[in-house]
Amino acid sequence: MVLDMRFADGAVLGLAAPEDGPSVTLLPGLGVHRLTVRIRVGTVRASAGCTHVQLGGEAWAEHPGSGPQWIGLFTPVAVPLAAAGGATGAALSMAVTNDQVLALERARGGRELPLRLDLTATLPQSTEDPCAQGQDTRRIAAEDWDAQVRALTAMLAVPDPGAGRR
Repeated sequence: MVLDMRFADGAVLGLAAPEDGPSVTLLPGLGVHRLTVRIRVGTVRASAGCTHVQLGGEAWAEHPGSGPQWIGLFTPVAVPLAAAGGATGAALSMAVTNDQVLALERARGGRELPLRLDLTATLPQSTEDPCAQGQDTRRIAAEDWDAQVRALTAMLAVPDPGAGRR
């Protein structure tokens, strides 16, 4: 799916999943993990003088039968714009806790993980209204998400190498 972000000055950016590699990853941490969504930012129509866009927003899990579950806010990032017809990559990330991952797992019930991304884009150098908003969706296959959660739980189960030393 391509989400067209249309700006008042005539600029149009096409946001989509990357063409290669995973579009959503979960990087394990100690109690707090990093959920990252990769985005391909295509410049459909450029604005005069605009060299970058600031992307941000929030993510929701949309499990069948249970309604949306808010996950969190993305840390805004500045993304250099490619020339018209070109594209560049961006990564939006947020912190998620152990409890949030467990809540996602309970609601997911072994099925795919459907995400709704409420995205905002700002062209800081625009001479018109610089903001645009839109929604994108990602569906992470059950086996892909399971592998990421297994990596996270494996990291948490590693015994402390200093335990037992005196």
